[in-house]
Amino acid sequence: MTMVRPAPELDAEREVDLSRWRTSLVARWWVIAAGLVAGAVIGGLISLTGGSVWQASVLLSPAQAFSPSGAPVLNYNSSPRGINDLVTSEGTLAQVAAQTKIPVSQLRGNVSTQSIQTGAGTVAARGAVLIKITVQLHQEKNAADAANALGEVVTTETTSPYVKRSIGVLETSISGNKRQLTSLAKLYAQLNASIAKTTDPTLKLILVTTANNVALRQSTISNDLALEQQQLALATSIENPQLIGPPARATKTTAVSRRNAVLVGGLIGLILGAIAAIAIDARSARV
Repeated sequence: MTMVRPAPELDAEREVDLSRWRTSLVARWWVIAAGLVAGAVIGGLISLTGGSVWQASVLLSPAQAFSPSGAPVLNYNSSPRGINDLVTSEGTLAQVAAQTKIPVSQLRGNVSTQSIQTGAGTVAARGAVLIKITVQLHQEKNAADAANALGEVVTTETTSPYVKRSIGVLETSISGNKRQLTSLAKLYAQLNASIAKTTDPTLKLILVTTANNVALRQSTISNDLALEQQQLALATSIENPQLIGPPARATKTTAVSRRNAVLVGGLIGLILGAIAAIAIDARSARV
């Protein structure tokens, strides 16, 4: 038959164990102190070697080409997937590395893109998509330089040749229309001067009719010029990619706090020191 030990005897054993532990902790206080100091020192060293991570981003408005009829033209280079592939490609990273003097190994895996939908609610479905290009590095200047360089590369590489040719055509047409307006203005002034001087009714009628035709031509060209200037503004501001906002500036995202590391290390050292003091005292008692 199994004997059940009375509860008072168990309580007495617990009191003896706790009393022996307190005695061990007091007697081996130097072990606890050594653990506390060692833990705090190790925590401080970890905080020094942990380093910081700096993050810099640029915001890109992708290109959106339009056909002469005004319909959007699909372009893979200006799609979020295309821009991500371009930004993270080895060729782009090598180009940025050569420009910023940052090793490619540091850039590889530390560059990312994020699509940002503009607008709110139902408007967001019709809003433009912005691309956020982010670089994370251990040096503040390197992170900012790399982000700005990547933004410049993307704006250059994603500019469509179709848009470039369209802008060239518009600029040529605008220049031609401006020259025509200048010539017509001189002709109109000469006609008005001739009308004021002539006394022949038939000749005056011819001059007035010609002046009216010149004025009508001026109005037509002015309307064409205004439309072309509007199309040029659309092509340069919307159909071409653009970086939005000022150049990138790096911000610290993660870092090991020295104060927290010292406190946590000291606490762990204190606990381990207390355990070691009890263990050393127990072994000494057995010997």
